[in-house]
Amino acid sequence: MALVVPLALLALPALLAPGLGVALPGCDYPAHLWCSSREIAVACQAESHCANLSHPAAAPVELSLYYESMCSACRNFMVEQLFTTWLLLPIETMSITLVPYGNAQEKEVCGKWQFQCQHGSEECLGNMIQACLMHEAQNFTTYFPVIFCMESGTSATKNLEAVCPC
Repeated sequence: MALVVPLALLALPALLAPGLGVALPGCDYPAHLWCSSREIAVACQAESHCANLSHPAAAPVELSLYYESMCSACRNFMVEQLFTTWLLLPIETMSITLVPYGNAQEKEVCGKWQFQCQHGSEECLGNMIQACLMHEAQNFTTYFPVIFCMESGTSATKNLEAVCPC
């Protein structure tokens, strides 16, 4: 005659084994929250399984980009590297400052400032539009996608007209 063992008794050791998704005494949290904070991970004895708790949060990388709106090298870097990296990384990883000025020269003539840009008057206009956008929006996550759009085509000012024909 074969020995009959209830299935529940066979599963009991697995239920009591730590690290297999079963809450331990003192852990009143579902498994998907165990790594959400150090306190919860300690209460649930899961801290060794939580990669995000193993290192203290580092300060964000500070990056300032001085660029020209019509410079092909600047545009390629912004569109193909910086924007993509910004999208892929957690928001707290980088603090980016954009400065649309580059190699511009300024001089005061009769009480008014005149700017001369390396790539011509359209670049000065693009730089001014982007600086104004940054000033008015004041939120990087709001203005960076618009600047990315402006820099993605052949002309920063024409790309803006296509996005916002008003």
